[in-house]
Amino acid sequence: MMIDFTLRDLLIGIAALLALLIILWWQGRALAYLFFVLLFGVYLLYLLSVIVFPLPIFGNQGYAAFKPRINLIPFYFGSCEMLNLCIREIVGNTLLTIPFGFGISFIIKNKVRRFFWLAFAVGLVLEMIQLVISFVFKTAFRAIDINDVLLNATGVLLGYGLFKIFAIAYLKTQETLNMNFKGIFVYIEEVARRSQAT
Repeated sequence: MMIDFTLRDLLIGIAALLALLIILWWQGRALAYLFFVLLFGVYLLYLLSVIVFPLPIFGNQGYAAFKPRINLIPFYFGSCEMLNLCIREIVGNTLLTIPFGFGISFIIKNKVRRFFWLAFAVGLVLEMIQLVISFVFKTAFRAIDINDVLLNATGVLLGYGLFKIFAIAYLKTQETLNMNFKGIFVYIEEVARRSQAT
């Protein structure tokens, strides 16, 4: 039996996100900041739906029969008999975390040298979640793969690179057009300037 990410799960996630937004609002956070927390939270809900679901429940399997599929050899993708699947895995795992790398700077202050560790940590945490699920449900439905860690980390770094390019372009555009931004655009400017200082 497979448990899918349903509307109920989405509503629970949105309720938790709204509770977080209310707490942040009570702490006096700016509306622009709350907007980006909302966007990032929706992305994390999507990420959760992809990483965790569907959850396989296969009845009463003996623990002795359970052997998780684990690959600890970097850049080994098996025989790759179906090249499409290998390419889809590489592209999919990379694209999955690009929004994380792009959006995290709108939520927390970070420095470039710390970002490499953050990227690796994101990939590692995503795989550890899948490993825990494999042990809890005693199923090898999902493979635990060092390549996924590396590809997820690459996606985070690519996203951060895109954010840095965006920040430079945003500030250059503002300077060239001599524009005085208001509202959410002021917050974006602050984030962009902060990223240039690190």
